[in-house]
Amino acid sequence: MDPKPTQEELEFHIQELKNELLRMKASEERLRLTIEAVNDGIFDFDLKRNEVYFSPRYYTMLGYDPYEMPPSRETWKNLLHPDDREKAVTFVDDHIRKKKSWSIEFRLQTKDGKYRWIHSRGKVSEWDENGNPIRRTGTHKDITERKEAEFERERLIKKLNKALKDVKTLGGLIPICSSCKKIRDDKGYWNQLESYFERHSTALFSHSLCPHCMDEIYGKDDWYIELKQNKTKE
Repeated sequence: MDPKPTQEELEFHIQELKNELLRMKASEERLRLTIEAVNDGIFDFDLKRNEVYFSPRYYTMLGYDPYEMPPSRETWKNLLHPDDREKAVTFVDDHIRKKKSWSIEFRLQTKDGKYRWIHSRGKVSEWDENGNPIRRTGTHKDITERKEAEFERERLIKKLNKALKDVKTLGGLIPICSSCKKIRDDKGYWNQLESYFERHSTALFSHSLCPHCMDEIYGKDDWYIELKQNKTKE
């Protein structure tokens, strides 16, 4: 029989256990601070222990209170935008089956019924002896502001391309009547010059008369003759 440990040995082992517990708490605290610093939501599906964990940020980035909904695959699926649901679920399942990590963007519903864009990254972190995935972990990052900026940039690019197309149209051969100066558009209709250019460019028109036309129209009027004489004297 092994001799019973002495009082000093028991106290030493107890102190070692206390020290190990303190080290674990410190490690958990560092992990907690790191998770909060990166501002990402964390998910952990542990099928071996039948446990699922969503970090508080997973909920709060969508406007929910921490742990307001049960952490589960169904919760994630139900939050997905209807247009993203089938694609996202199929994409993740396919990568799990192929033992690949994944990175995907989708929309999740917020508590007020709106949607936020999320960048999800994850991987299978543990397999059983038969090669079946039993644990997967990953993160959710709110990328709504970035996506909105991308959509705005795309909108501006489309607007610019349309403007360039209009400029190109104006730079080509434009049919114009040599008598009345109307312009024929691509549908075969004849338009006043001003209305045509205002529709196909950003130019605006103001009307006036050139000196030649002034002479043609008002050349015999006394007031006009006197006006020209006064300008000549100046």
